[in-house]
Amino acid sequence: MSIIFEVVDTILSEPTQRPGSRKGRPNHSPEFRRRLAMAACESGVSVARLARENGLNANLVYTWRRRYLAEQQAEAVQLVPVAIVNEVSSVNAPPALSESEAVRPAGSIEVRIGRAVVKVEGTVDAEMLRTVLGSLRS
Repeated sequence: MSIIFEVVDTILSEPTQRPGSRKGRPNHSPEFRRRLAMAACESGVSVARLARENGLNANLVYTWRRRYLAEQQAEAVQLVPVAIVNEVSSVNAPPALSESEAVRPAGSIEVRIGRAVVKVEGTVDAEMLRTVLGSLRS
């Protein structure tokens, strides 16, 4: 004699025997997994109780719920198309700067080796940096 516990809206039924199912390891339909995962996501629902009532391991229901939530999040994320336009209107364009007014890229490089500190500021070409670092070796 079997005893069935019924809790409103938490028991989901599926045929116990399906053609082509493996013995010992049932193949649950994707729709059944989805319905159970949706039920597990509702507030106040005990996943362990839901699994027990449907004859499943709680870890399996947690896995289905995690996959369901990941699918829901993936569906919510969408990329927005972006177009890059190189046109600049003459009304909003800044006035052109002469070479003397042009701002040169500024930066600094600081190298610490032991107690020695070498700091190079401003525009530095690769050859000058090689010379400075080469002098530290000697």
